[in-house]
Amino acid sequence: MRPASLVLATFGLLLLLAGAVLWVAGASLDLVLFNAMRRESVDAFVPLIVFLTMLGGLAVLGPVALMVACWLYLRERRATAAWLLVTVASGRLMVDGMKLVLERARPPLEDRLTLVTSHSFPSGHSAGTMVTCLALAMLVPARRRSLLPLAMLAACAIGWSRIALGVHWPSDVIAGLGFGMIWAGMAERWLPVERPSRPA
Repeated sequence: MRPASLVLATFGLLLLLAGAVLWVAGASLDLVLFNAMRRESVDAFVPLIVFLTMLGGLAVLGPVALMVACWLYLRERRATAAWLLVTVASGRLMVDGMKLVLERARPPLEDRLTLVTSHSFPSGHSAGTMVTCLALAMLVPARRRSLLPLAMLAACAIGWSRIALGVHWPSDVIAGLGFGMIWAGMAERWLPVERPSRPA
């Protein structure tokens, strides 16, 4: 694991633990943060927030990752294409598994501005966006220093949208962001170092 990825995974672990502690031991603070960040249905920016949260869903990021993987495959970077798909898919499956095991209830129905049916902890949108964006950024070593912060910023924006829409507690989002950083940081260890083959 490269030093940068070790830092990423370590900071992610701290975030994941912070989210868990906020849920278990800081419910009152979690509620205060939730009420401060969530928006009302009359807010003029709600449609924009809904659009933002849609960008972090599997229906958008899944096809993006698939298209990039296909492009890598056509460039004969097949191991890298497989790495991308496995990293993104396994991260999503792990988050869904954690939700099923932990079974945390979402915020009250009257506070939600969009329909959701799954459990709450950790935030799948936050985790999925973090894993996908970080994995894509890692595919461009020359731009990694600039792309990694942008990837994290995008994931934080998606995470905020989930709280603003009233479908996640802040602790869910913090933990989701942390998990995404851990997963991408660990996966980077297996990122192939390869070059497209050239015809003889």
